[in-house]
Amino acid sequence: MVTIVFLTLLFNSLQGAALLSGCSATDSLTVRNAHAMTYDPDHGVVLLFGGADERQVLADLWAWNGQEWHCLAEGGPPPRTFPALAYDRAEKRLILFGGNRVLFGTAEDTNTFLDDMWAWDNQAWHQIHTTTPSARAEAGIAYDSERKRIVLFGGYRTVNGERIRLGDTWEWDGHRWEQMSSEGPSARNGAAMGYNVHRKRVVLFGGSGAPDETWEWDGKVWERIISAQTEGRFNSAIAYDAERRALIRFGGWTREGRVRDTWRYDGIQWTRLTNDGPAARNHTAMAYDSQRGAIVLFGGHDGDRIFGDTWEWNGSMWSQRTGRAPRVRVDNGH
Repeated sequence: MVTIVFLTLLFNSLQGAALLSGCSATDSLTVRNAHAMTYDPDHGVVLLFGGADERQVLADLWAWNGQEWHCLAEGGPPPRTFPALAYDRAEKRLILFGGNRVLFGTAEDTNTFLDDMWAWDNQAWHQIHTTTPSARAEAGIAYDSERKRIVLFGGYRTVNGERIRLGDTWEWDGHRWEQMSSEGPSARNGAAMGYNVHRKRVVLFGGSGAPDETWEWDGKVWERIISAQTEGRFNSAIAYDAERRALIRFGGWTREGRVRDTWRYDGIQWTRLTNDGPAARNHTAMAYDSQRGAIVLFGGHDGDRIFGDTWEWNGSMWSQRTGRAPRVRVDNGH
């Protein structure tokens, strides 16, 4: 009974408020889930923003240099979960869009979904005032380095207590958003998206409802890759390993539950690589560190615990770099 009361109070506290988490030089990165990660090639660091721990929704920005995490900023964007985050290499700045001000969704009379846009220039956050896609969380995002555009797909928001999944495709050219083709993947949130540098395609996999579909975007149309058969899932993490010319996918939630497998996509098919490494989880994130030739993964949850561990994939195996004891949390149903 005590456990039930505790989890109920925890659920209500996260649902009702989003608290700004500041950071200082003495802070260390602890457990979190529903955050976002990407790589900054101009400064050689993996960047991590937002998410939630067991007490609050977060708004801190961190950098991983291959040895340790450093807190970069405590001000700027409001706290949020499931934001869309990508590094614009042409403009040399980090782009943040949307998300949710709480972790578990929204009450019928409260709109917690965000449509604001921010840029980090390695010194400070600046809000970008422009016409944006509609408010949403759990959208797929990837940077197309050939066309110098950020590609955004789908996500969800809640209207009058009803979850509305989105199936629109947008591109950001550094100055404005443009809505693209309306044909392609069905409306979904929680899809994994990455960019294949060598094939010059944005790749989308899975999403809500745990579909097993793989799609590719060439800047004009979406194409479903029929040969790419694999077990469907959503809320998995994905990153492109440029050294080995393949997208790497980890974890997520299948119809049977959370998983810990690692897969490789070469543009034709998915191949399972290993079931060893990080514990089964979803709501995790990862990014490819091109300077060190490794994929970095941090955090996530398994329904009972939030993780605060850092892992690296070197192309053949996972190794844990840092770790903190996972903390109890309430399962939010996805």
